[in-house]
Amino acid sequence: MKSLDSTQLMPLPTWTDPRVHLLDDLWLLAIFAILFAAGVPWLTGSLDIRVGAALLGLLALAAIHIGFTVLTAPAPGIHHGRKRALAILHALGVVLVALIWHYAGGVHDPAFLLVFVLPVIGSIFLSRWQPYAIAVLAILAVSAVALSESPELRWYASGLAPEAAWLTRLFGGAAAGSDPFPGFYAPPGYYLVLLEGFAVLMIACAFAAEYLGSVFDRLHGALAASQAEAQRGQQLWSSVIEELPLPAVLVDARTQQVVSQSGELATVSADGAPAAGRKLTEAIHFSYPEIVEELINGTGGEAQHVVLRRGSEICLTRIRVQHIPYKGRRLALILIEDTTQAFALRAALDVAEQAILILDSQDRVLAFNRPAHALFCAARAGADAAALLALPESAPRWWEPGLTGRRKMHVRILPRVFQVTSTAVVLPGEQERLCVVAFLPVARAETLDGPILGAHLPGASLSRTR
Repeated sequence: MKSLDSTQLMPLPTWTDPRVHLLDDLWLLAIFAILFAAGVPWLTGSLDIRVGAALLGLLALAAIHIGFTVLTAPAPGIHHGRKRALAILHALGVVLVALIWHYAGGVHDPAFLLVFVLPVIGSIFLSRWQPYAIAVLAILAVSAVALSESPELRWYASGLAPEAAWLTRLFGGAAAGSDPFPGFYAPPGYYLVLLEGFAVLMIACAFAAEYLGSVFDRLHGALAASQAEAQRGQQLWSSVIEELPLPAVLVDARTQQVVSQSGELATVSADGAPAAGRKLTEAIHFSYPEIVEELINGTGGEAQHVVLRRGSEICLTRIRVQHIPYKGRRLALILIEDTTQAFALRAALDVAEQAILILDSQDRVLAFNRPAHALFCAARAGADAAALLALPESAPRWWEPGLTGRRKMHVRILPRVFQVTSTAVVLPGEQERLCVVAFLPVARAETLDGPILGAHLPGASLSRTR
């Protein structure tokens, strides 16, 4: 199961103009439609189909499909020369479909004519006038095949227009007024109505294709604008990464190679050289690189107290890893925050003899050291100081430093007496102050400040000494 935080990338298309890709797919769909339109009557035995000739026509259509692929593979965009070659292949494909119809039943299989809808609609991806030209070509090709198969149509043509007598001589068969045709089994107007309906269907498909083409052009324009905007946004955040005021690096999650870096990365790099093109572990020497590699290969996250070497120096850092898509790849943005000084200060507080609590203006605990946690087991960030430091027979906020900003007193906590120093820390631009409360054991206080006053007060009473 993938985490919801993992990066999901869609593969980039290998073409820049989707119109050619759709035209190629429509011809592939037309091949399957021909197999269905000719295969079902052949399996049921309702038509006498010349299988060999029909299969040769399908092989020729497959060659046209390969030709579309070859023409669009080197340069996915449609240029003038390629557009002309694609138009010729498209027209040749329509003629081949008509020939396949002739060998797959011809006028006895009118349902096959629906296959011509696909080339007519697909031609809109070549030009705006192309559907009308392909529709006319399909009507002419189907009419030629129908005239070659149907003596009835030749009889109609020579009877309605004497100038059309050449059709009889071209395709052979009976002329107008001749004896009844051998093999005639359909009404006289059947084939004529069939061709008329087919012509109306092709013209309607041409109009529909033009409308769909205009809709597609608008969608394609919106897509191109959104892609350009996304590219500008990608360039923007890429420049933001380079200008970040802290060490940051963009790493390929698969190869661990650095793609981009911020200017501050030199402050933590091993040799100060540019890290782009190098592996992350070569540019930055981590004491335990497995921690960072696990974050990069996983779903990201944060790692505290990661040690790295900067020449002869040792730095403690906090690593944040966030996966982001970048130019079709899954990359990891790594932010490196130097926490050496904070870690050193924390370590100094933890080894101090005093128990120190830092409170905000609302009497909430902000931070504490290890001796403070030993003295106050309930100490935690965000705890209420009024409940944590409550003493009997004392003021509710006895630790307040007062107007002077500094105050000392003695308190008894269980069997021990502590010297408490309360110091106010002013926040720049704010009226509220922080309060640092330090508890020093009384034995230590005697060595520093002399006799302790109020050490023998009963219970947890207080006695000021300064």
